Amino acid sequence: MLIEQLRNEEHFTNHEKDVAHFILDNIDEVSNMTSEQLAKSAYTSKATVVRLCQKLGLHGYQEFRLKLVAEINQNNRINRLLANEPITNASSYMDIMQTLPLLYDKAITNTRLSLDKNCMNRINNSLKNLDCINIYGTGISYMLAQSAAFKFSTLGIDCSAYESINAHALSAKKEKKTISFLISFTGANRTVTRIAEYLKQSTNNYIVGIVGPHHEDIQQWCDELIEIPNRDSLLSLDIITSFTATNYILDIFFSIILANNYDAHVKSSIEMLQYESLLLNKNYDSVLNEKE
Repeated sequence: MLIEQLRNEEHFTNHEKDVAHFILDNIDEVSNMTSEQLAKSAYTSKATVVRLCQKLGLHGYQEFRLKLVAEINQNNRINRLLANEPITNASSYMDIMQTLPLLYDKAITNTRLSLDKNCMNRINNSLKNLDCINIYGTGISYMLAQSAAFKFSTLGIDCSAYESINAHALSAKKEKKTISFLISFTGANRTVTRIAEYLKQSTNNYIVGIVGPHHEDIQQWCDELIEIPNRDSLLSLDIITSFTATNYILDIFFSIILANNYDAHVKSSIEMLQYESLLLNKNYDSVLNEKE
């Protein structure tokens, strides 16, 4: 980084240090100066300016100015991102406790407002009488897929989470009515895009992408696309908002299936109580008394 090199002043002569000091004190103005103007303003020679550029590993002043402008723009972008961060080095424990619920609420609210009613209705119709659900993700989105698969399984749904294509399993279930949810917080995950392409070309799965805004490639392989709000964040807080938004969407589908099969699920839950003592070390009568 040029600015860091200028601050370090490694192997600089006194005149070169004068130029470096002037650049750092007037960084926005220097980006529009010629080498002659910079030399005059720093009370030195053009040759000193050129030598300084070479010590910075550059061919000359023109390259220095281009790199300086690029670095200034990058620093300005970083500062803009940091200015919008809800958690900073000044955040206290109490600040964080109050901020996180606001992040969760904002993520869910923004997602709810952005949902396309027609798209959700089509997915709702496809959830009726389905045979199985597959959920795909990588990294943290795979962990979310595993959590969702467990939830769906509690409703008696054949549901599995995958990080990659299981061709044998897909082939064995080819005749089953299957919905595949694909999760990508950015929308541009190459692995998830390739999975979508494979599913589209080799199966009859109903493919639903739950993805971030950069979904230009994956959308062509999806039957439905649900975009999750994904803010630019320098400090990885987008993971919190994306995770919360995606979990909310999957919970909507979980709740839809629960509502569609409510009576059957109530029946199976009551039957489960007969064996709850094996899990909780309680007898059946005391469990029923607690429910009343």
